[in-house]
Amino acid sequence: MSKKIALSSGHGLIIRGARGIMDEVDEARRITDRVAEILIKKGATAAVFHDNESGNVNSNLNAIVNWHRQQDAEADVSVHFNAFGNPDAHGTEVLCHTDGVNTALANRIAAAMATSGEFRLRPAQGGATMQGVALRNNLFVINQLRSRPCVLLEVCFVTSPADVSRYQKNFDAICEAIADALLA
Repeated sequence: MSKKIALSSGHGLIIRGARGIMDEVDEARRITDRVAEILIKKGATAAVFHDNESGNVNSNLNAIVNWHRQQDAEADVSVHFNAFGNPDAHGTEVLCHTDGVNTALANRIAAAMATSGEFRLRPAQGGATMQGVALRNNLFVINQLRSRPCVLLEVCFVTSPADVSRYQKNFDAICEAIADALLA
């Protein structure tokens, strides 16, 4: 039996995410679709969701969570990108719930994205022991999806010229690394 991963891109067609040098929604969809293709090529099953209909933040968050709940998956992944007013802010991280259940998955994906993308691991947060991992209990998606492993990826900063350059140069390697970390 193959592993099944449920992947959603953050935000939505109408409820846009971060904007900078790149657009979060466009790139999150691109990563989500490519990781799903790679997972399928490696023998896994991948389900993908992009919200094209929600007109406000609450509807968007509920649409993402409801879709994930309907999937018979072994893990839930929501793909996002970071932004900050200072273009020097950079790096990659994976967010997961503070219950610690998802820490191993978050550690694997954070390390994989940092290595493949040549990104800096963001400082550990919320009691996490590994850089690039942030334990959070205040994010709707990871709070609501706790029956199986769930992580929220912050691939890099769309406002950082250095991150954007690394991301564009290493896109395929990043997607391969995320897929491999999900299948490990």
